[in-house]
Amino acid sequence: MSSIKNESDDGSNDAATTSTFPHRNLDQLYCPTATYLCAIGANPPEEGQLSSPGACIPCAYKVCNFDIALDQEFTKLVPNQRPEQCPRSIKRTKKSAENDDAPTTGVKDGMMGYKRGMNVLTVGDGDFSFSLAVAKLVVSDNSDSGMVVATSYEDLTTLQRVYPAFDGTLNALKSYSTKNIVGYKVDATQLKKTLPQYVIQSNMKFHRICWNFPCTAIGNGQDGQNESMEENKELVRKFMANALQFLHECGEIQIIHKTKPPYNQWDMETVAMEEINNNGNEFEFEYKGRLVFDKCNMPPYVPRKALDKKSFPCHDACVYVFGFRKRSVESTIPNIEKADIDLDATTSLDLSSVIPVTTKLIDTLRTKHLALASFQRELKYNGKNNRRPSHISDGNPKKGKKQRKRK
Repeated sequence: MSSIKNESDDGSNDAATTSTFPHRNLDQLYCPTATYLCAIGANPPEEGQLSSPGACIPCAYKVCNFDIALDQEFTKLVPNQRPEQCPRSIKRTKKSAENDDAPTTGVKDGMMGYKRGMNVLTVGDGDFSFSLAVAKLVVSDNSDSGMVVATSYEDLTTLQRVYPAFDGTLNALKSYSTKNIVGYKVDATQLKKTLPQYVIQSNMKFHRICWNFPCTAIGNGQDGQNESMEENKELVRKFMANALQFLHECGEIQIIHKTKPPYNQWDMETVAMEEINNNGNEFEFEYKGRLVFDKCNMPPYVPRKALDKKSFPCHDACVYVFGFRKRSVESTIPNIEKADIDLDATTSLDLSSVIPVTTKLIDTLRTKHLALASFQRELKYNGKNNRRPSHISDGNPKKGKKQRKRK
């Protein structure tokens, strides 16, 4: 199933809004409110500032997944930027230089579906930066509730060799709670055999079980794409079947993955459920939907390649959410209709909430960024020709008069 479709078959109940350009598949797609507000330039002002940061291009690409094959006009006029250009990332980097605790800035209860007091199992975490980000979200400040069981497929020595900052991240993770547990050489397809013994013996259940960018064991820095697709699909099937026995009755299994080709060919929504359905659980467990992934909502997480300290772009990534059919107040995907969200009332939107991605939302972002790009081009043109943009005046009538032509 492709991650991008034309409007005529996008599966959304958004018929009232039409669009003249093709866009990504909107079926069961949601995005964090904080990401949308950053993309539109409506995030709350920083401390000491009177106005909000400008509209963020990296976040617009996260939400809309603009692609040259679909929207050549936009990708040409508004090219994507590095994720570090996001105002929230810049703010965090500046504060980090002043304060070692800066990565906690902006972390809100409920962000990306994580709430205080949850128990979370992370699988296949490379440098444990994702596990640390989760700990910031679920470990309560004033109580002993909430914990993270952080696991890796590799051993401790390998992780220390590959990731220079690993020891610091590990110490920070342990400092958040004495209840946090770390496990090495944990196989996602053999959880009962390889998880830390305390987890097994205590019959521990988790509100979230997460695996980011799953792939088979491969060489350093490789991506394992088309040539390993079927093997990777089988890996996902076995992981889901193994994880289900450790899931809380109101819990969710989450898989983060890229959605552009060739990854869209994994058909994650279907593949992840196949082994579970074959075991007779099709009436209890289901695919809930997708959430636009934004690592700026989960500092200090940095996606890393397999056995490689290098990061990789993931603006097209989504969180695929699976859970029991009975919804709970802790569900990542809200039980709301697309018509219930007023995009114009940005000040009333909760930063930790989740909103549906609709044609209107994409149109709003697209129009905003094209207008800003047009304005920037006019500024550049007039700057070269020593002119002011047509709609800017300094109040001096003399400068507004036309000069006489020389004979």
